[in-house]
Amino acid sequence: MVGKNVWQIFCEETPGVADAWMKLSEEINIEGVLDPKTLILVRIGIYAVTRDPVALRHFVGEAFKAGVSKEEIQAAALLAWGAGVTVAELAIPLIQEVEESL
Repeated sequence: MVGKNVWQIFCEETPGVADAWMKLSEEINIEGVLDPKTLILVRIGIYAVTRDPVALRHFVGEAFKAGVSKEEIQAAALLAWGAGVTVAELAIPLIQEVEESL
């Protein structure tokens, strides 16, 4: 288990559920109308609002790997401020942490 993240363990332990989730995730973007960059920024905004550090860290990392700028990532995460300061405050330090780890 050392060195594995939550998603890796989930996929190994419940591969059918993981596959179903991935298929659903693809279908949610109806006919691919959202380009990959927009989709990842929307997900960052969602996970900033829900204060889910595991998912937020994952999608921030994916955004950086896809060439999305730190400013764009922060702008998406700060959309959570509309739901309150304490909801959004998790995102900015987490973005900095992920950026520094790459």
